[in-house]
Amino acid sequence: MRKIIMIALLLLGTLPAAAQLPGVRLEWGVIGGVNVPDFTTNMDRTEVKNKLGWQVGMVTAVKVGIIAIEPQILYVRQGLRIRPEGGREINLKSNSIDVPVLVSLRLLNPLRIYAGPVFTVMNDCKQKSGGDLVDFGRVRPTLSYSVGAGVKLLRHLLVDVRFNGQFRAKHDVVLPDGARLDKLRSYNVALSLGYLF
Repeated sequence: MRKIIMIALLLLGTLPAAAQLPGVRLEWGVIGGVNVPDFTTNMDRTEVKNKLGWQVGMVTAVKVGIIAIEPQILYVRQGLRIRPEGGREINLKSNSIDVPVLVSLRLLNPLRIYAGPVFTVMNDCKQKSGGDLVDFGRVRPTLSYSVGAGVKLLRHLLVDVRFNGQFRAKHDVVLPDGARLDKLRSYNVALSLGYLF
């Protein structure tokens, strides 16, 4: 958690200095919304049911002309129900801290087009058992990607849609009951609403 706070402070600390340069504009705000995950596995007899997730966080941008660099910090919650072949259904939840570092192209005002890497600096997985959430694993930092578009309305409102994907699937995933998946891949589409100050 200390590393996450240090990264956030470092990113935020450099933005005011960059905004002092001529022709540079600084934006920042808050954002939140829903994500529709798509978890898949290569095991034909394993049933996967995706659950609606959500995300919330802080967005920043340093804009120079028609290009902006946009470091962000997002808390992301996703979930799925999975039934391995011959096993019982398991209800899983994933909580992560994602740091997208996007480049946006702003040729046509108010439209902006995004692309860039996403660093997942923390990800913990929990199994819902009865009324309790049982921690069963942490995933080491990973790198994924995000592409999308946003529209700025009424000077402060941001409507944003993104496709977030993995460069490669996770292999040999061990579920809480000991069942193994050869491969687990996930994508999600996120729709967010933000307020820019």
